[in-house]
Amino acid sequence: MRFAIVLIFLLFSIAHAKSSYNFKEIEVMPSSFAKDYYTWRFISEKETSKQEALKAYQWTKRKSHKLKKAIRKKLGYTPQTPKKNAKEKDPKNYIIYPGTAAKKSLEQLKKLHKKIKSQGKYSDTLDVMASSNPFQELSLQKASTQCYIFNSVGSKYRKKHFNKAFTPSQLEDLIHEKQFNKSIAKIVTTHALNETKKSLVFMILKNDLTFQSNFFLAINAIEFQQLEVAKNFLTIARTKTKHQSKFDQVDFWLYLITKESKYLELLKKSHDVNIYTLKARDILNESYPEVRSPNLTFKTLENFDITNPIDWEKIKLEMKEKPNDLANLAEKYKSSEALGIYTYVKEKETKYRVPYYPMPYPLSMWGFEKERIALLYAIARQESRFVPASVSPSYALGMMQIMPFLIKHLAKERGQTIDLNEMFNPYLAVNYANQHLDYLNKWLYNPLLVAYAYNGGIGFTKRTIKSSHLFKKGKYEPFLSMELVDYTEAREYGKKVLTNYVIYLNLLGIQTKVSPLLNSLKYPSQSDRFRK
Repeated sequence: MRFAIVLIFLLFSIAHAKSSYNFKEIEVMPSSFAKDYYTWRFISEKETSKQEALKAYQWTKRKSHKLKKAIRKKLGYTPQTPKKNAKEKDPKNYIIYPGTAAKKSLEQLKKLHKKIKSQGKYSDTLDVMASSNPFQELSLQKASTQCYIFNSVGSKYRKKHFNKAFTPSQLEDLIHEKQFNKSIAKIVTTHALNETKKSLVFMILKNDLTFQSNFFLAINAIEFQQLEVAKNFLTIARTKTKHQSKFDQVDFWLYLITKESKYLELLKKSHDVNIYTLKARDILNESYPEVRSPNLTFKTLENFDITNPIDWEKIKLEMKEKPNDLANLAEKYKSSEALGIYTYVKEKETKYRVPYYPMPYPLSMWGFEKERIALLYAIARQESRFVPASVSPSYALGMMQIMPFLIKHLAKERGQTIDLNEMFNPYLAVNYANQHLDYLNKWLYNPLLVAYAYNGGIGFTKRTIKSSHLFKKGKYEPFLSMELVDYTEAREYGKKVLTNYVIYLNLLGIQTKVSPLLNSLKYPSQSDRFRK
């Protein structure tokens, strides 16, 4: 059997691997992150001329850090990209980014402020940050400037200088400013901004803030045990979304603070499978909803390479151009080799009302324990929906979405040399992800925490769980902590991976509820090695 798996690796590598594309091949690729990835690799090659590199850089969809670094190394500078609808700059406005100013001493800022004023220039940023009382000076600025500076100065500066209460009149202006949505997220998820957080506990009948901001304001009120305020913001939040998962999030919290069974019934009727609907069914002692896990036979797919990101981009374009023909498109890829693509299209066809939990490439996990298989499937479903040729905006690659630096690190641990494109082989991708999970599981035992680390890094996860206010025993734990994780992507990713993990364990024959996994987060010995 092991020989068969090795043979599969070789067949995929020989049949599908292509290490690079030339200028003309990349130029005709559809605009996508996959095209950007190949452009990045092309620019990074020694043989690429400066003229070709510059032209290639100009056609990219997103000027990522990696792209900018590669073009700077090739040309000696970073080409400027004209901004659409850019306003003409005021020559008297001295531009200094708040994050840059935050790294200077107050003495340096005052000296710079005095200098630009003597030149007849001005700077809202320096008006605030060169002041002996930055928060008071901030409150004198217009709402958009307040938010811009508050959001941009960096966490360390905010904690030191902006942990003050907003006045009611200040809030009256701020809640109408779009950028304040970002400010609310930063305030509510930063425990050290306690005074600022307190000032966000207020009643209001309606506002122009987003769903997420109203939800955060509700969670903030719960932290301060102001449940009527929380209920008010949750009620408003429910009017700010059309997504079932967000309705479920609100209804779950309304249940937690009111204990009214009607919210559990709403969660039970939800068509979405998520952490909130699973927990509600645990409370009601109800079985989990049925999910679909197709078992397809092998069918040769003509003119299609499962490991080619550009072939996958063409499918996405077809889905966009022919939204009413998704059923036929799914049938075209109804093969075990393309199970991820088949279920991806099927979910889109049903407008995500039918939950699909495929289990492709089982031989890639031959001999693994079921818990590890469930975790790999849980991560892959969230990372790529099991599409082997996935490329993210930051060039995370393959079905398991592994970053280039990590691919190289894992290969070095094996004593191997690997071309990054080999990660589009789903069998190799699983093998490398499994190696990384071996490391993460040395420190983290709970799948939620493993998911945080897979997405945000183990350093972020360690800092999160060792913080003084998260994942402790408490009335609303661990749910309150799960909503207050300060990295948005990891926060939502963790909930989804945990949900996937529970579903996959049940599909693999291990009867599992989500509640014990959630409860273990309160006990370090059951969830991680970082805490005592």
